[in-house]
Amino acid sequence: MRTDDKAGKYLYCIIRTAKPLELPPVNGEEPVHTIHAADLAAVVSDAGPGPFALTRSTAMAHLLVIQEVMREFAVLPFSFGTVADGREKVTEMLNRYRQEFLDQLRSLEGKAEFGLKALWRDKDQPFREILAQRQDIRRYRDAIARRPPAETHQDRIELGRMVQEALQARREAESRRILERLQPLAAGVQVNDITMDQVLLNAAFLLVKGTEPVFGQALSSLDQEYQDRLRFRLVGPSPPFNFVHLPISWQ
Repeated sequence: MRTDDKAGKYLYCIIRTAKPLELPPVNGEEPVHTIHAADLAAVVSDAGPGPFALTRSTAMAHLLVIQEVMREFAVLPFSFGTVADGREKVTEMLNRYRQEFLDQLRSLEGKAEFGLKALWRDKDQPFREILAQRQDIRRYRDAIARRPPAETHQDRIELGRMVQEALQARREAESRRILERLQPLAAGVQVNDITMDQVLLNAAFLLVKGTEPVFGQALSSLDQEYQDRLRFRLVGPSPPFNFVHLPISWQ
């Protein structure tokens, strides 16, 4: 495959192989190929001018390339939009960070990432449970309701704070129960931030290939226990974005 060595190189992932790898274009983009430094390779395509627009289509193309490579290799995935200034910069990166890359690839060999979200079936469920169990919050709410709204501004702020603290405590307690059941079955766990009130737990699990059925059975058991309150959403196998750190400087 002929490529422009001086053109920017869009980076998908790093793998361990000395053999050239070529993939067909995704979504009409440039063909995907590898740049090597001994037995390390960066999976790249030639980058066009200008910044990359993050759209559903371009993000999916990025993911599809990495998933295709994952069929054969352990991968260190790059985040969307990572570009090196030509082939020489890619080769320099592979040589400069060789040991870090090899160590991470070894730690990921034979493993895959699975994302798990635990969500309240009814978004109002945790509020109802808090009101049922916290008499102080319930009484405070009722007392505020009996007064004119103009007199209760600060009280409503305080009530909101109490409810949010109670919600966070409940989320942490329920998350611990779930993680105590699932964490021993995984090679690694990353608990991520939550951006929606309906989400109880947002976590990534690194599973050794072949252990997925055991993990799935444990999750099914949790689903039965929480069937009236929570639903679980498992996605994978996926590139191990949550378990890879690429501290790269192009300077």
